[in-house]
Amino acid sequence: MLLYLIASLGCPLLANAVTRLPRSPRDFRTNTTAHLIFNSVSSLLQHWPNTIYRNGHTFVPCTLPAHTLLYHSRPNFTPPPSPEFFALDMDHAYIFCSQAPCVMYTYMPKRELKLGYFDGTSAAVLEGPRDLQDIAFNGRFVPRDEYDPWVHARSMCVWAKRVGLDGIARMEPSFEVIVCNIESDLELVSSHELVYHQTMIFPGQPIPRGPNTTTTTSPQHRNTPYFPGPTIPVYPPPPGWQGPQRTFPDVAFESIRAGMWHNRFPGESRLVLDYSGIVSAYDESYTSLVRARKRRKVGRREDRLEGISMGDRERLKSEMESVLVRGRALGGAVVDWRWVLQDMVDRYAGRLEDLRYLLRRSDLGHEEIVARARQKVLVMLTPFMGLPQSKPPIANTKDQQPLQKDPDDDWLARIYHTCAKHPTVEFARRRTLTTQETRLANSIDVVQAAICSSLTDVWAEAFGSGDKPLLAREMMVRWKAEVEELMGWLDWHVWVKCDPPCGPGFQCVLATWPWGVETGDEDIGPVCRDELSGDVF
Repeated sequence: MLLYLIASLGCPLLANAVTRLPRSPRDFRTNTTAHLIFNSVSSLLQHWPNTIYRNGHTFVPCTLPAHTLLYHSRPNFTPPPSPEFFALDMDHAYIFCSQAPCVMYTYMPKRELKLGYFDGTSAAVLEGPRDLQDIAFNGRFVPRDEYDPWVHARSMCVWAKRVGLDGIARMEPSFEVIVCNIESDLELVSSHELVYHQTMIFPGQPIPRGPNTTTTTSPQHRNTPYFPGPTIPVYPPPPGWQGPQRTFPDVAFESIRAGMWHNRFPGESRLVLDYSGIVSAYDESYTSLVRARKRRKVGRREDRLEGISMGDRERLKSEMESVLVRGRALGGAVVDWRWVLQDMVDRYAGRLEDLRYLLRRSDLGHEEIVARARQKVLVMLTPFMGLPQSKPPIANTKDQQPLQKDPDDDWLARIYHTCAKHPTVEFARRRTLTTQETRLANSIDVVQAAICSSLTDVWAEAFGSGDKPLLAREMMVRWKAEVEELMGWLDWHVWVKCDPPCGPGFQCVLATWPWGVETGDEDIGPVCRDELSGDVF
């Protein structure tokens, strides 16, 4: 690491400060899951990161306020029975208007609904995104070829009733709510027959099954029984219709676009999360999962829960149920944890990205890059950089003129320790925290300390770099490696983007289940797509 080369730089400050720094930056990034918990929790209810990381590891109690609009479309004039799937965005519900009549039902909760939210692309039929749900209420990991969404929904509602929930919130192209008792919990606002999109399904033909229909073994409905596929326009348009109808690819793309309204913070804000009850399967106390991840040696996108031991499975299920039975902690969470997390992302994400870009540049000289990088690190450390206490001047033996004073040996360590302590977390720890809040506070502490360690490590060299032009290239190479390792470890979703940005008329999109995602192993992008081209399959 950088500090091993300090002696060769001839800077008294750095040479004496080495032993006062706690650990090398790499130590903070080793044998920990704090960054995974931080990443998961800071991404809750945001479409973009939960599309990148489909295999969710987080369960959160949440509520849906009374009078929030919910949408459900079906090919008949009979209101949906319980349980049923409801979209929070109409464009999502409209996907299912692949058969005449297309009846759009709009409901709203009569009261605040108590829900449980599973993160990731948790409504996908793929096995990984369902792992945590399988642990909660299926008793086993259900293979894809055995998965039936309606059997799953009924099992979900049996469990929900036992733990005091009215339903479950999940994500696919956009966010949905499975309501277990429509009759008692929802009020019908309206039902309208809408213009259907192009379809090959004629009235009277079998359609994707619902909870009260006879199970079918038809191959075309076996794996994705509640999603129509690409269609061929063989069924005539509505009487009196002129011109082309909407195509299914267009409808599918717009459902993804509706999900993308919630891409970034604050995400799907109609659902209200209880941060005092966040359960994470990334917690290091679930040791069988820690060992399983080490054995598999895969990236976070491939993380699964299938390697969990029976004991850890029961403890994880028990923790999910205990936060629900306990209910919202007295007075709610001690602090607004989502803003603590987002403040850290806001403060460092763009600045670290700028620093990485600078250190990668080949069109500037090494000395200029080092000088600019020094200023960028100074900006990030300024809130924590107290005044140094100058050391006594050292006389020059030749002319007896005092040399420039150096900061005291502890200055660098003080910068680090001030930076590494998040004041809101320090405040929260003086209150009574739930087990789940303590876990979250610990993850914030580790991530904050890791960032601060890297920055002070670079600053140790950068502070006196102006009079060392011959070492500029070596410093630049080391800083670049440190910044890239840190950013790779943090793995924040805000750094996943279309580069260069998309032009007018195009959207930066990820492969979003069920389109462009068959096995879950596909490249997710991102790519720029024309929202009118229908190129979503």
